[in-house]
Amino acid sequence: MAKKTTGKKVRDILFGVLSFFLAFFLFLLSLCVLTELSLFNKDYWIDKMNSTNYFSDKSEEITDKLVILGNASGLKKEFCESIVDSIMVTSDTENYLDDFFRAGTGHIDTTAFKQKFVTELDAYIKKNNAKVDQKNVDYLVKNAENQYKECVHIPLLVTISGYFHAVKKYLPYVMAGLVLLSAIIVLVLVFGNRWKHRVFKYLYFAAAADFLALTTAAAYMSINGGLKNINLESRAFYNMVVLFANEMNVILWAEAAFFFITAAAFFFLYRSLFLKLTAD
Repeated sequence: MAKKTTGKKVRDILFGVLSFFLAFFLFLLSLCVLTELSLFNKDYWIDKMNSTNYFSDKSEEITDKLVILGNASGLKKEFCESIVDSIMVTSDTENYLDDFFRAGTGHIDTTAFKQKFVTELDAYIKKNNAKVDQKNVDYLVKNAENQYKECVHIPLLVTISGYFHAVKKYLPYVMAGLVLLSAIIVLVLVFGNRWKHRVFKYLYFAAAADFLALTTAAAYMSINGGLKNINLESRAFYNMVVLFANEMNVILWAEAAFFFITAAAFFFLYRSLFLKLTAD
């Protein structure tokens, strides 16, 4: 077998480097797609909330807080249990997420809750013929409204809101840039190699590297149990976050499987063309 010339060695190194950058860009693109489909997708959030009975659990959490507040004000437990239901929580949470994902601050409209609370409280006062101070009533309503608002809003989103909106705004441009860079490298590989089996060899290297990287990330999340060990006060939010992380991990495995199949296809094409060339 003839020894490679210096020019061929340099060419192999150059295309090897291009293959590495192609793998790197595709890996970043895979993570961007994962983020776009999950973290920056409001419908994905709502779907996970529905899948974990988030709204029912959150309704129970709010009711428990209202019962504690009501006990301090001399209200019966039955009164507090009749204020909030999952339908109200669902509507207000969806409106809250709508506002947040539109680059808002995550405004929570407590109008429906306040109206229901005031109406039920007036009926309760009349039924029990109780004498009350309007200032105390206003104070109770305000506290109940704050408790409701605190339970509906998602602290994690408040904490990362600045980064969240900035990344969400520019992520599509980053993805477009990664696609363009990847396409340029593929074109260089195609037109820079006379023998097409070499093209598939370098594409195989890139796809195989992405398969290994994504498999490593997915395996790491699986071994560590996703976010099961995260410490959250809200049971409703904890269940949603755990499911969220588990399904993101599933997407990672799916992306790894895609690159495995792609790598296998490129390897098959490379070997087929190489054997055909050597046979000729």
